[in-house]
Amino acid sequence: MNTSSSQIFQTDNPTRWQRVKWAARVFLVLILLAIIIIYIAFASMKNPEIPLEGKAIKKVLTDSVPPYRESAMGKQYRGFRQAIEKRWAKGKGVGQNNQILDLSNSSYFSDSLGIRAAFYVAWDNQSFFSLRKNISKVNLILPEWFFIDPKADTLFTNIDQRAFSIIKTSGIKVMPMLSNSYGAKFNGAALHRILNNPAKTKRLIDDVAKLLTAYNFAGINVDFEELDEKNNEVLTHFEKNLYNVLHDKGFLVTQNVSPFNEDYNYKELAKYNDYIFLMAYDQHSESTKPGPVCSQKWIEAAVDKLAK
Repeated sequence: MNTSSSQIFQTDNPTRWQRVKWAARVFLVLILLAIIIIYIAFASMKNPEIPLEGKAIKKVLTDSVPPYRESAMGKQYRGFRQAIEKRWAKGKGVGQNNQILDLSNSSYFSDSLGIRAAFYVAWDNQSFFSLRKNISKVNLILPEWFFIDPKADTLFTNIDQRAFSIIKTSGIKVMPMLSNSYGAKFNGAALHRILNNPAKTKRLIDDVAKLLTAYNFAGINVDFEELDEKNNEVLTHFEKNLYNVLHDKGFLVTQNVSPFNEDYNYKELAKYNDYIFLMAYDQHSESTKPGPVCSQKWIEAAVDKLAK
């Protein structure tokens, strides 16, 4: 009987088997390291101790001890709705000189329910996802689309088409922001040159009017921050000119103002805006001690001061 045999992986190269062995060894070492890392991670897991004004919470929660104890402030102000109903008048979104933002084309809200506005920024994907998810629940979008070019002191736009397509299809009213933000920072110098130059001011206002007409927008939302002005009259004068020009063309004018900020003459600016948005946030930030972004009492104080 004849027998035959065959060789597997036969090669004249003597180093091939060595490479196979070392590759297997490296693979086994990596598997072992992964197992060790996972074990250490699970073994070291523990709930962090969160101090409450320097005192650790030692009380064990039972059925008779709820996990949340309502504070005195929480009992007094159970949500903003109660505070609004008691202290601030119920409005339907009536602006300066009885200029009313017509929201009748919204498929979700009617005029009687007032404004349900949402700000949108193109540089944050979460803002886009939120817009796409919640656009049926609002009747006014304020996208950050109009900017000031500090190199030429002129208006430029950054209208992202994916958001514009969603908004246009929905039929929601649009009031784009006009911002002096450039390169992730507010540029007060460029805005200063425009506000203090009649020719540049006129060009900016005319360009805004042309774009609002071309896109059939409802109006403009002015978002000028970190101003480089010695007095408030400069901004107020610009807002007056903008207001007069756009009102003559049937557009509304709104403005964002920060609370407790000397850059804004609230009383005078109210004369030249149909609506004012109070930016009642940044109570605490990365440049302050830890704390809430905007606590309820702080917001109430900001609204009270502005309303006066």
